[in-house]
Amino acid sequence: MKHLKTIIIFIFIIINTSFTQFQNSPVNKNFNEVKFFEFYKFDSKSKDSDLDNKFELWKLKSFLRGANIHPYKLFSPFSMNYPISRGDLIELKILGANVVVANYPGVFTYFPPYVVDTFHLRNLDRIVELTSDLKLNLIISIRSGPGRSLYTFFDKIREDEFVLVDSTAKSKYIEMCRFIVDRYKNYQNLVGVNFFLEPHSDDPVNISAIDDSTYFEFIEQLIDEVRNVDKSLPIIVQPMGWAYPDRFSTMKKFDDDKIVYSFDMYFPHSFTNEKNDSSYPGFFFVKDSLVYVDSNYLRNFLKPVIKFKEKYDVPIFVNEYGGIRSKKGFIQYLKDLHQIFQENGFHFAYYVWKSEWGELDGNIFDDYNYEKGSERENSKNSVNELIEEFKKVWNIKR
Repeated sequence: MKHLKTIIIFIFIIINTSFTQFQNSPVNKNFNEVKFFEFYKFDSKSKDSDLDNKFELWKLKSFLRGANIHPYKLFSPFSMNYPISRGDLIELKILGANVVVANYPGVFTYFPPYVVDTFHLRNLDRIVELTSDLKLNLIISIRSGPGRSLYTFFDKIREDEFVLVDSTAKSKYIEMCRFIVDRYKNYQNLVGVNFFLEPHSDDPVNISAIDDSTYFEFIEQLIDEVRNVDKSLPIIVQPMGWAYPDRFSTMKKFDDDKIVYSFDMYFPHSFTNEKNDSSYPGFFFVKDSLVYVDSNYLRNFLKPVIKFKEKYDVPIFVNEYGGIRSKKGFIQYLKDLHQIFQENGFHFAYYVWKSEWGELDGNIFDDYNYEKGSERENSKNSVNELIEEFKKVWNIKR
């Protein structure tokens, strides 16, 4: 595996070197026939007054509702094939979604010398332009960057987040954030950026655990640097602990008045993420105690977030939620979450539209592709009760 990573790094260096000469290439407006070596140059016509009003959307109760996307329909650290298309986004919009979360890799390499990763930059350029053209609200949610590889999310060979313990990586990560903001700041449809998706330096593999204060200090520095580039961009911040909602009990309220506070909802984890015969509602072990999890328990589980929102009067965004589609009771789980989200005015985006996970052995993990329905053996993309639930909640009057 060590040799494999060396090869990957070498390929990235070659690609980045090759891309440099193409940075001034013209924009190809036919996004379904994107050429590999093209970049997008942006000339936004948004007025300053429009850009300053982005945060107003977040003040509306449960206004932003949609889905996460990856740049590819087959997506993993080692498998990126079949780019998300314009048609895929149009389909999402027709169903009623009004926001797309670009759950994308960062645009700087995760390894030294932490330079612009032109491969991932091309993908981010493309989704910004596509969503702008389709008048879809866009949130950028960054998965990786200097000192933080895509493998930090991969259980089988998970890597540590070095960004908070390496001063050079930390500086370069913030530089990447400034780069992203400066590149896309004039896009009216860009309504927020989560610069550090699911932080989990408190759950390391080999290095020492990082505490909340170190993480919050990093986020404060990041906010200050971003504000030197854009004074009004909504910045999305999550707690450590993989952005679990219970961590809102120790969440920091930042001084900046355009912060959106966010969590991801994969609870009970053994139901949403693990292959077993669990069902909802049902009994689950929570902190070594057997409890019955239903809609009432979920409401109580989200109390730290609800109390935080009420205390500080701030917007809340569920950056990701979902689970294994074939689990018994999963449709009821979704309905209960949607009810709770709307009761509390949360904005929300499910995970994940159109994408599946490519495994190391060549198999495909398609358990979050809800187009395939709630039956495990159903492999046809068709309208089903899961899609109907999303369609219903997206079209409820805002």
